[in-house]
Amino acid sequence: MFMGPAMLDVTFTSRPSAAEAALVVGVWEGGNQTATARGLDGDRLISRALTASPRFSGKEGQCVTVQAPAGMTANRLLLLGLGPFGDMDAHRARRLGAVVAAELLTSGEDTVAVALELEPDTAAAFGQGLALRAHRPTPWRTRTADEDRVTLAHAAIRVAATGAAEELWVRAKAEVEGVLLARDLGEAPGNILTPSAFVERARALEALGVTVEVVQGVEALRDAGCGLLAAVGQGAAQPPALLILRWRGTGGGQRPVGLVGKGITFDAGGLSLKPGAGMEHMKGDMGGAAAVLGAVHALASMQAACPVTAVLAIAENVPGAAATRPGDVVTARNGLTVEVIDTDAEGRLALADALATLAAEPADRRPGVVVDIATLTGTVVTALGRHYAGLYTPDDGLARALESAGGSVGEPVWRLPLTHARDEDLDSPIADIRQCAPVMRWLPDALHAARFLRRFPAPGQRWAHVDMAGVGRSDDDRPLGPAGATGWGVRLLTALVLDRHADAPQ
Repeated sequence: MFMGPAMLDVTFTSRPSAAEAALVVGVWEGGNQTATARGLDGDRLISRALTASPRFSGKEGQCVTVQAPAGMTANRLLLLGLGPFGDMDAHRARRLGAVVAAELLTSGEDTVAVALELEPDTAAAFGQGLALRAHRPTPWRTRTADEDRVTLAHAAIRVAATGAAEELWVRAKAEVEGVLLARDLGEAPGNILTPSAFVERARALEALGVTVEVVQGVEALRDAGCGLLAAVGQGAAQPPALLILRWRGTGGGQRPVGLVGKGITFDAGGLSLKPGAGMEHMKGDMGGAAAVLGAVHALASMQAACPVTAVLAIAENVPGAAATRPGDVVTARNGLTVEVIDTDAEGRLALADALATLAAEPADRRPGVVVDIATLTGTVVTALGRHYAGLYTPDDGLARALESAGGSVGEPVWRLPLTHARDEDLDSPIADIRQCAPVMRWLPDALHAARFLRRFPAPGQRWAHVDMAGVGRSDDDRPLGPAGATGWGVRLLTALVLDRHADAPQ
């Protein structure tokens, strides 16, 4: 329902081919062709094309498209700058793949042959970059511009060890599928991606072997003890829901990693109504839940060994006759009473019940590590801008694991101090804790949110909070994707789970 055009089909071949609509050949910085390019240059067709493009020097990311000379079966020749000689790695290959995809979407070719000197890991990464950048979100327009109809359908990538590349592509492709799922969910309008529609999309993961449990409706949530999530969604016509997804893993013997995502499918702020300007982007306030759902999809698709238990808190936060009021006191899944100060700080309420749900799991299947992720606060954007997500955790080892995972996939996190400073701001005269500090005071809201959330994991659980408010959406095209929802967090969480299984099993 929420997937856009079909994902780019990527294959690996040991023989370079010019039979596709476009042929990509590589040139190192300084103008030296790769061995593959020289092998295709028997009639000096490539050399003449290079000579005809004097501004092309081979710097990384330079991409010149020219009409293929007579005698070449491809329609178009792409001269791709590879950067400094011999310094190719997966990060660079992924970026270069994305450059090629962007060029092809502009020039109109739907198939491409990639004739570069790639090892299996860089070939898989190049394919991942192609697929991530070639995807366009689900269109809701009935009248589409010609340039938006262009779809890159197939890529054949030259690599000597095709079997090894195909094996690595299993993970790379699964990650792409997860990112594209998260992007499409983030772009879907709030009247289409309702809480019930999100539940329906999550149930589709059952086909991959994921168990999906659903508690939906205000009364059902209250009966389950989730009074905070019920309070968030009780003003909306669409019923809120708590989803528990379980991937049991193929390795056996491990406790699961716990993932928690905030899924506010539209956030008007509740009775603490947001300003109207830019409110249309609040359809993306489910970016954390989309990232978790995408990561679970990826892990199940690649048959990951490590088990995962994910809890998604799904609701609309809108004004209504039954909406929660500032000053109300509601009870969390773990029994804490919470005074609501600002109904537009609803995300931490939803996350708290989700964290407490994981904390209440039976001891033999309770996650030892829990990471929650959310588009939560504006103050983290003020602090870090739109390149890093904020990371709060009291656990140095988990912080290093998340920093390493983010660095390995290009989704960086920046650790912020989880201090006791200003804890008194959350003291309530009528409940166990305030949800946030009074809104009229300039206070560290991102820290307050993290300090609030820390009360809900189980004792002994290693916990981290990722605030992705600055990175969940982009107003401009990015190296690996178009403007709009970014799908950020899918690859971070996937890498964290896989790295934990490989390096530090529980």
